[in-house]
Amino acid sequence: MFLIIFEKNCYTNCLLCCAFYLLLVLFNETFYSYKLLKSDGGLIMVRLSRRKFLLMMSGVAVTSVVYSFVEPYFFEINEVNIPLGLNLRVLHVTDFHVKDWGFRDEIFKVISDFSSNVDVTFITGDFYDKYTRTLELVKNYVSKIKGVKIGVLGNHEYWAADVHPLESGIKALEDSGVKILRNEKIKLKGVFIGGIDWYHDENGLGKLYLSEIGDVDILLSHTPDVIALKPKVKLILAGHTHGGQVCLPFIGPLWTPSKYGTKYASGLFKDENVYMYVNKGVGEIIPVRFNCKREIALLNL
Repeated sequence: MFLIIFEKNCYTNCLLCCAFYLLLVLFNETFYSYKLLKSDGGLIMVRLSRRKFLLMMSGVAVTSVVYSFVEPYFFEINEVNIPLGLNLRVLHVTDFHVKDWGFRDEIFKVISDFSSNVDVTFITGDFYDKYTRTLELVKNYVSKIKGVKIGVLGNHEYWAADVHPLESGIKALEDSGVKILRNEKIKLKGVFIGGIDWYHDENGLGKLYLSEIGDVDILLSHTPDVIALKPKVKLILAGHTHGGQVCLPFIGPLWTPSKYGTKYASGLFKDENVYMYVNKGVGEIIPVRFNCKREIALLNL
């Protein structure tokens, strides 16, 4: 299942019109600059002038930049089957980074609709950041998610502690109906679910946290790097990377906040007998994406 949703508003339409116009200019310059002429040797191609070449490249660059501000208005819904035999259907979302700006009500409407038709919604951290105006805004969005909600904290809840004290943030999330797991596990429909707290990219601390959780079926972790710590689990659900946010065609993501580069940027992975799904997230610090749409994941386990 793959869907793309687009929220219509004047701002977005203006940006799309600008991008479309630039593409037309690019096509016009390309089409009318390359002319085929007869010669004794056959057909030859007239080279572009320096001016037209620079105009073409400028068109490509400007169009790409404009589109990178448009793409956050799009998101995709991916349905993935993972053969674990847990008889569980889950909604996985992550990295909300709730703010007054750069965020779209439409995506939470869709999340809310899907949440009423799954067994549980898992949220793998970065509900908010230091640029989030108030925790009431977070509560307003997260409360829209229906049913059982289980989550973990990410790095930004910790990094925003000087603006939003950590305990206040946790209380806001719990008031919104989210069970926050901090190095503990719970049982849901016969399935053991563990949640590892943000371990500041310190492997020693991460291993300590995992020992406190013990064996579980599903592990919620903000960072996908936890897979290198060899947790005793069947499935890891993670976020943190935003899919790289900027992914070049034929190249992929340029960078992710992972010790392993872009190896675990997004998607489904398997390491020996452990599966891991890394979600691209539904928000960002700066709402810029290129070839890397926001994501809602439906997982059949």
